[in-house]
Amino acid sequence: MSNFFYTLIIYPLYQIIEVVYRVFFEICKNEGISIIGVSIAVTLLCLPLYAVAENWQQIERNTQKKLAPGIERIKKTFKGDEQYMMLTTFYRQNHYHPMMALRSSFGLLIQIPFFIAAYSYLSNNHDIIGKSFLFINDLGKADALFSIGNFPVNVLPVAMTLINIIAGAIYTKGFPVKEKIQIYGMALLFLIILYGSPSGLVLYWTMNNVFSLVKNIFYKLKNPIKVFWIMMSIFAGFASVFVFAKMNPFQASPVILLAVMIITAPIWLRGVHFIITDVLKDLLDSNQKRTGLFIFSALSIAILTGIVIPSFLITASTAGDYAYIDNYTTPLYFVYNSTLQCMGLFFLWPAAVYFLFGKKIQTGISAVFFIGLILSLINAFCFQGDYGNVSPELVFTEHKSFKPSMMMFLINSAVLLGTVIFILFLFKKRLFIAINALSSIVFIAMAGLSFINCIRIQNDFKKIEKNELQITDIKPIINFSKTGKNVLIFMLDRAAGYLIEDAFAECPEMSEQYTGFTFYPNTISFGSWTIQGAPGLYGGYEYTPWSMNHRRDIPMQEKHNQALSMLAFMFENEGFSSYVIDPPYPNYDTTPVFSFFDGHTDVHPVEAIGKYSDIWYTQNNYEKLPIKSMLIKRNFIWFSLFKIVPPVLRSAVHYQDWWSSPTATESVSDFINRYSVLDFLPKLTAVNSDKDCFIFFDNESTHDTGYCQPPEYTPIVRGGVSEVQLDLIKNERWKEDRGFHGLLASLKRIGEWLEFLKENDVYDNTRIIIVADHGSNQTSPLFDGEPTEKRNLEWFNPMLMVKDFYAAGTLKQDDTFMTQADTPALAVTDVLKNPINPFTGNEIKLLSTEEKYKNTIISFSKANAVRSTVNNGYKIQDDDWFTVTGSIFKKDNWKQLKVQNDVLLEE
Repeated sequence: MSNFFYTLIIYPLYQIIEVVYRVFFEICKNEGISIIGVSIAVTLLCLPLYAVAENWQQIERNTQKKLAPGIERIKKTFKGDEQYMMLTTFYRQNHYHPMMALRSSFGLLIQIPFFIAAYSYLSNNHDIIGKSFLFINDLGKADALFSIGNFPVNVLPVAMTLINIIAGAIYTKGFPVKEKIQIYGMALLFLIILYGSPSGLVLYWTMNNVFSLVKNIFYKLKNPIKVFWIMMSIFAGFASVFVFAKMNPFQASPVILLAVMIITAPIWLRGVHFIITDVLKDLLDSNQKRTGLFIFSALSIAILTGIVIPSFLITASTAGDYAYIDNYTTPLYFVYNSTLQCMGLFFLWPAAVYFLFGKKIQTGISAVFFIGLILSLINAFCFQGDYGNVSPELVFTEHKSFKPSMMMFLINSAVLLGTVIFILFLFKKRLFIAINALSSIVFIAMAGLSFINCIRIQNDFKKIEKNELQITDIKPIINFSKTGKNVLIFMLDRAAGYLIEDAFAECPEMSEQYTGFTFYPNTISFGSWTIQGAPGLYGGYEYTPWSMNHRRDIPMQEKHNQALSMLAFMFENEGFSSYVIDPPYPNYDTTPVFSFFDGHTDVHPVEAIGKYSDIWYTQNNYEKLPIKSMLIKRNFIWFSLFKIVPPVLRSAVHYQDWWSSPTATESVSDFINRYSVLDFLPKLTAVNSDKDCFIFFDNESTHDTGYCQPPEYTPIVRGGVSEVQLDLIKNERWKEDRGFHGLLASLKRIGEWLEFLKENDVYDNTRIIIVADHGSNQTSPLFDGEPTEKRNLEWFNPMLMVKDFYAAGTLKQDDTFMTQADTPALAVTDVLKNPINPFTGNEIKLLSTEEKYKNTIISFSKANAVRSTVNNGYKIQDDDWFTVTGSIFKKDNWKQLKVQNDVLLEE
């Protein structure tokens, strides 16, 4: 039951607080300022409620003052039951009830749900852990600014209390002692409650008190509303300019729109007053009509966003996508959860506000909700847009832009504006019969669709067996030949080359596992993102960003698929069995779309990510964290909001996967999904092939990393560095670096698998290449300077280790200039008789160092520059291009290239 009320009442506020925090963080990149931003937003949201509370409190004070002489006379004259009867009669004659005294507590009561939501969010916000702000060393802990003996003194809670007392003193000036005691008592109570709390939460509440102090000072001013509007207009102007400079126009549009509304408030408020008193007079004069319209409209929006849109998505998804997830069996649970959230956001909280205010504001609210309902239906069903597939976690899997075309924007704007004008016309002409009929029809339609879709979901669910969705037994997905040749390429996503030497120094026993390998530290990648770096790794120099940009005959999607399949097809053509495990972004999608492998009977694409994590949790006796269900429960309401807003605002709604950042536990869950594949590699491997074998294995354990326990570097499932035995890690620099932990965990599991290959006599006859698509970022630069502020060079240094057939000896190091695009040539040289790219007809061969320099043109563009909608999907969006010769670790060896009309110009 507590979960029911939390989801209905608190969680909508939690989501608002989370988004406000993320917005401020995206603008300021500072955790402390983001917390202050949350406090500002909550204060502004509550201002209308505070105004009502203040009015009620003043009414209560005036009433008490008026009744006080009579009450005093009755108490002096009568005793016992007679006194009670006389007081009751006196209250009734003055139209008063003692329960009305609760009105004076309303100002405090409205803060409670916001406090609970803020407490829940900030207490679980891993972003603030270890982050400092002003004199606060760690926002995730109590400030403990100094100590008296062994007792730590937290200064921030004391400052919070002092500010609260000052604000209370200003507010209660001239008030009865009873109210002053209540205010001061609550200040001391919060001091006790929050004294040992994380300083991030105390900072939030302290700023609430500061703004309360400011609010109380405003109440003492003449024309406080006018002064407040002037200050807010100035702030809104600066904020809109700042946001516009930091974000693209579509993402900044909601903030800019809000700023415009604040600055022009006096103008549009007059317009609103005219509309309410003239156009909406029918609603203004009838409490029954406006309340009925509000209830039907609010409920319909809640049903549309909470049931209809989520249920349509579930019914359109693959059977089982939302079944048997974590502890939840039926997909209907997620519909139930989104319904509660939307009922809270669109009905319960608006209803609370609606019934607090007078008939003018009620009229405006009811009209806004009815118009909002109609516009939401138009956007959701008439302007759906084509944004590609959506994962069960409500993440769009394709690299598409949410920016609408100009034609779409103009049509949508015209339709929405015309609809608003038409509805206002109906109100003006007092055609309430039509409005009432429309709202009733919409409500019935929403309820009917909800019922039908829920029945469909349940019927589909009944056809699904739990064991169909879960792997209970580990079977081989790749095969090796004992008598022929095997070529293995292992791509470790984001495995940084500059960490390899330190990794082997940390665990020197790995050198015995990686016998015959040569490490190439002077290796460069062609982009700082997987979707830029992986094509060259899979397909060679013809699939680097610069080369793909100059092949305009086919779209980027097709060129990407060619790169992923090129080696598999080449080896298949010469009699090898080819295995392709988890290729990155197949079909330019994050879901496993393997249709471009169709027709190749001896090419075996496999999806392994996440397939074995349940078995891994069970075998290792670790509790599986309900991350997937948490994301679904959080994101369903965002997906619905995405659908009901105009297309021009959808990029703002979806920003960075619904304004969410992965928590530490989410990252650990992703890590286990990848790591479990490495841990089970011996069981996933067969050694009985009667044909030569080619295996291309991609794994992201070095990308989605978590903290690991030395010396074996097994995952810490909860993800906290405090649980790691840091004293066992020799390298001080990387002790708390999750990338270093993930790399060591991955190398150790692969090393154990190499021992398995040796034991099964398939190591010597196997050529092995372990390579990364790109490097990683470090806050402290490792390179000799940085040539650009846009990207750190660490991003462009991937690992590259090669073991040839029958190579032996300890791990060697070779400083030869290499690129990730050398991988295909390293794989096919002296193995394939005719190493020809089946798509272009060009030979795959090793290049000389000078030839590599000429072909090394590195893209410094952002990840979204490769979206399929950019440049009609035929090229990467031009940004900065660099080249490097010699040692990649020296700044002077890097040179930015001048490009004009896709042509390189001389320096």
